Amino acid sequence: MLLQSFEANASSSAVVEVLRRDGGVIVRELAPVGLIDACAAALRASFAAFDESQRTDFSGSKTRRCGGVLRYAPSCAELIAHPRILEVADAILLPSCAEYQIGSTTGIQILPGESDQQLHRDDTPYPLQVAGLELQIGVMWAFDDFTTENGATRVVLGSHRFLRAWHRPDLTGWASAVMPKGSALFYLGSTWHSGGANRSNSPRTGLINTYCLGWLRSEENHYLEVPPQAARPYTERVRRLLGYTTHGAGHDQLGYYGGDDPVWVRQEEAEAVARGQVPGSADMRHLAGAAPARG
Repeated sequence: MLLQSFEANASSSAVVEVLRRDGGVIVRELAPVGLIDACAAALRASFAAFDESQRTDFSGSKTRRCGGVLRYAPSCAELIAHPRILEVADAILLPSCAEYQIGSTTGIQILPGESDQQLHRDDTPYPLQVAGLELQIGVMWAFDDFTTENGATRVVLGSHRFLRAWHRPDLTGWASAVMPKGSALFYLGSTWHSGGANRSNSPRTGLINTYCLGWLRSEENHYLEVPPQAARPYTERVRRLLGYTTHGAGHDQLGYYGGDDPVWVRQEEAEAVARGQVPGSADMRHLAGAAPARG
């Protein structure tokens, strides 16, 4: 069975239909090569500085990773908040939440000689399983052409339909996400998948962004990875995706700050931090009700 793929101009509804049916789907050449190259360049130093002590059996012996990319790679915001990506995320996640957020942002570079990664689900940090409820979705952006030789992501199609508490799907059959540079692989958080073995002579680089329901704790702590002074230059939409907003309203509100929605990260707050004042302290709470700074 092959992963179904669409051209970049395909409707989001068609992409969502296949994603719900198969658990994974590709949209080819969704981002221009110039943007992909800019994002790859922004991650290069972090890959080069990878701490070898962070390697685990799960992450691989010849794979480099870097997280929290919006702290140092602002060009990646165009991929993370790409309109097509968010249209698909809206369809999958918004039926179950008031607002969703980024779960994690991870650059992954699979080096030659790496073996197949262990097949897994991305939603396992959450001890919750409800049939039909997706807790998150993932998007893998291809910074290189993904091939079966260089470690294209492996996806077990249909595996999202098995409750992990009761069934373990047959993981012997999987499809490779073969796709050209600039393409995006969408997959559900409940879909079994992994990085592939790199039998080529060149690294295979990609960026995985996950998006989770807004009432869940995000996998990455974005307030430390991308603190207010780093988040402020981004658009309101990106700040909301980072969690600088509330979920719900009134008595159902989560994540409020000083009684208000904290999505407006103000210049005054950054200046106060530079002066040594502590975010959340009494001398800064007056900022929460100030006029918003536009993104």
